[in-house]
Amino acid sequence: MTQHRTTAMHKKNLFIATVICLFAIILTLAILNFSFGLMIYYLDQTQSIWWNCYSQTFLICVMMIMLASLMYEIYIFRKGGHSLARQMNARYLDISECTPEEMIAVHITESLAEQFNIVVPSVYILPHEVGVNALTAGADDTDTVIILTWGALQNLDELELHGLLSYTFNQIMTGEAQQNIRLKILFSALITFNQLGSEIARWGFRSDVKQKRHKFESVLVAIGGIIWLMGSLGLLISRLVKYFTLSGRTFKNDVQTQALLQRDTNLQTLLRIYVHHAGSQIHSSYSESIAHMCFANSLSPQSWLNTHPSIKSRIYRLSPHLIKELQQEKLKKLTHLTSFSLFKPFEYEEFATAHILWSTPQPLPSLRRANDLRVNPEYDKIYALNPETRKNIDSPQVVIRALQTATGVREVLVAIFMIRQYKAFIPQTVVVSYAIIEALQHIDHRLHVQIFLDACQQLKPMPLSMARKFLTRLANIIQSDGSVGLLDILLLEKVKEKLNLLPVHMPTSNESISKELTTLVDALLHVQYLGQANQKKRRDEMLLQLTGEIIQAVHDGVDLGLILHHMEGLLLRDRLKFLYIAEQCLWNDRMITQEELDVLTLLYWRFGFESDAMVNRVLNHNNMMIM
Repeated sequence: MTQHRTTAMHKKNLFIATVICLFAIILTLAILNFSFGLMIYYLDQTQSIWWNCYSQTFLICVMMIMLASLMYEIYIFRKGGHSLARQMNARYLDISECTPEEMIAVHITESLAEQFNIVVPSVYILPHEVGVNALTAGADDTDTVIILTWGALQNLDELELHGLLSYTFNQIMTGEAQQNIRLKILFSALITFNQLGSEIARWGFRSDVKQKRHKFESVLVAIGGIIWLMGSLGLLISRLVKYFTLSGRTFKNDVQTQALLQRDTNLQTLLRIYVHHAGSQIHSSYSESIAHMCFANSLSPQSWLNTHPSIKSRIYRLSPHLIKELQQEKLKKLTHLTSFSLFKPFEYEEFATAHILWSTPQPLPSLRRANDLRVNPEYDKIYALNPETRKNIDSPQVVIRALQTATGVREVLVAIFMIRQYKAFIPQTVVVSYAIIEALQHIDHRLHVQIFLDACQQLKPMPLSMARKFLTRLANIIQSDGSVGLLDILLLEKVKEKLNLLPVHMPTSNESISKELTTLVDALLHVQYLGQANQKKRRDEMLLQLTGEIIQAVHDGVDLGLILHHMEGLLLRDRLKFLYIAEQCLWNDRMITQEELDVLTLLYWRFGFESDAMVNRVLNHNNMMIM
């Protein structure tokens, strides 16, 4: 559908909504007149219920109030979207005064405007709204605004924020932003009495007890309640009209947004709202009048006749298989995820098939402790090396030759995992290159992970069946004794990434993975060279800062790969909080070993962050820059 046809459809919808609204106003006046007639008939039985001597005056007063409301709205919105932002006390995002989160939103807005060759809309923020939502309004291109909630900036990462803003740009390009302002003005006549009754009733409630109590408080509350009740009729009719005329456009906008960008970022945004504790609700007094402008429902999910369908329905429309997975596993125990790509730059396709990803071999292993190693290295050979120095140390010639072939690369990966598992001995029954094993055993063990990462860079894509079989072979090696370490799992995650078997980023709520978070803390502690007393102390400190309570450890039957996948789906600030607490509790007052540094570096990578700056900072703090 072209933009011209879409704009014409919006004009047609606006005309239909105008006709229906006028009919709704007439119906509201008739019902109000009937209600007024019942009151007059109760006082004077000689008067007719349908028309009495006061009806004309009553209707004129009601119509004048509605007309005044319309004129007031037209005056208020003479500057389009900027007027709406000021009415809602939204704060303009000035690029010279923005916080990092706000700067990201401004930059994404500018890039989208440049991509679609339109005037850059102004961006505002509702500073007291914790729900994840956004709304778009404007009379023309020069006064179009995008208003984001504080929750959207604080809870969405760059990918999810891109999806939210993409939806608003689709509204701008199709002319829906202009329609939003006109509909708000049009429907203001129907909700005038509801808002007026609320204001009068509020005068009767004095929150400040020091003020002199008004002798007509009860009267004001009663009158306000009656006016609010009578105005609820207009509110109900307004919702009914919006429900039948506007509810279907949300699904169309979701599909149009994907087709416009050929990306699925708005689906990722919906998933984040689906697990967010506050949802998309806006608690402003204007939430009713702006409901049709928003990305998602601004009212309570329990409200009747919401303009927007539920988040679950929208996810199902975009990806039926995905919502089935969410329902079956409740977003906490997902083992098989629907395969859908994010930021697909060259094509767009419907998600019609499900792709079952690789899962950890059964039975699941327990956690391996650092002091459980069969052969402990000498204490002076466990400190961290300078990363640049470690990269520049030459590997054995056997390893260098092996890395030149696809088969050799796989054998290097297997050999390193085998050495990490069995340390000083290799069983004769294991199929492995003994030449590579012998060469690796004669070099500093701190170089093994660097060689492993170099081999991963040389790993070529394989057919799905072969890749899954190779990954299973590696997993069987690292958990052959029934236990597994965090570094081994992180290295396995690197292999997953190269084989395109890494699970898709899935938003997760912090409350739903408290036990998994505890397991990850224990796995991180087991890498440390700490005594039992110190380990327990550090564990209690970390859990109190992360969850507020000390949870009993569960070390048997753990799937660290799945736990890392769930942790990756946490909010950006929750992931950074975990890494910050880990650094402060574990390495703030002691030397860092090579294995600990490798774990921390790979954790930053697995959680979606760059690690070079972090590594330099940690090494400088520990004074371990070895030249």
